[in-house]
Amino acid sequence: MTIPSTRKKQNRFRALLRASIFCTYLVILAGAVVRMTGSGMGCPDWPKCFGSYIPPTSIRELPIDYKAHYIEVRKTKNEKLAKLIRPLGWDEMAAKISEDPSIYEETDFIWQRTWIEYVNRLAGALLGVLLIAAFLSSLIYWKKKRSVPLLVLGVIIVTGFQGWMGSVVVSTNLLPGVLTAHMLLAFLVIAGLVYLYVKTAFGMRALATVNLQNTMRYALAILIGLTLIQVLLGTQVRQQIDVIAKSLEFSQRELWIAQLDWIFKVHRSFSLLVLLGNAWLCYHIFKYQQHYNAVFRTAIYLAVFVGIATVSGIIMAYFSVPSWAQPVHLFISCLIFGAQVYLYSAFGRKTQIRTSAMTAN
Repeated sequence: MTIPSTRKKQNRFRALLRASIFCTYLVILAGAVVRMTGSGMGCPDWPKCFGSYIPPTSIRELPIDYKAHYIEVRKTKNEKLAKLIRPLGWDEMAAKISEDPSIYEETDFIWQRTWIEYVNRLAGALLGVLLIAAFLSSLIYWKKKRSVPLLVLGVIIVTGFQGWMGSVVVSTNLLPGVLTAHMLLAFLVIAGLVYLYVKTAFGMRALATVNLQNTMRYALAILIGLTLIQVLLGTQVRQQIDVIAKSLEFSQRELWIAQLDWIFKVHRSFSLLVLLGNAWLCYHIFKYQQHYNAVFRTAIYLAVFVGIATVSGIIMAYFSVPSWAQPVHLFISCLIFGAQVYLYSAFGRKTQIRTSAMTAN
């Protein structure tokens, strides 16, 4: 195999990684739109939608007793799920899945919501196809960098589990704890794909002195941890808002924030720490990066993302939680995490490190 042909195959693999990263964010954005429009139960079954791979567009295409039918399907599936998790010590969760009457509240058929949820599932299926193609393409690394195809395989396994979790989300009627786990798995997929993209890059320019590079990695590790904590707090706030919104029949938005408990206050205050930490990081990257390269651009994106996330959070807190701000806030948080993982991975590439003496030369 010639060097040019190897490089061509590596470029093809990295192109598939880029497409997979883009599609992952597309799935997240589609999921956010699903939540914004209340379309989470637009398809009451999984992986099919109303028993078909092409969902209906009119209620006339459904049997009269469709609600009762899918409630029974959900009950059967949830009983199996409860039996599966009880041996793990999750008795409370198992009981809730089996007995909570809110889980078995079937929603009315609205074709727009059904198709919004269906598009979300199509995006997930496309991601699966891209990841399989990326794995097959990654086999060129098997002899020299076996960790690359193994990591792609790991991402595929996590994505498959994520798909199964999607079916659990449907069968449990959007049970809050399940939704949080669903979100964290998406972050794990992002981290794996972004790390792979940086790991397989060609001859990137040196980033900094050894000491500064190590400092950046430590700072980024802390910031990634803070971002994950902030996202977890945000999911708890979102779950509370869902309950409050439902109790008020999704009206009187001006009352929603006032009914939140201490978790919202911690989430709001914690955002200042996240803002300052990312500002410090971006300042130092801008200061020490003398070339407009991928790291410099990513730091610019990170600064913009953090700014948008902060503004959208303020809008939700002080302007009655407008529906458009919720998916924006969630999606931008995912972009922040992806940018931080990219920078962490970039500052960790051994080929990019140069000593102070080399810098002086």
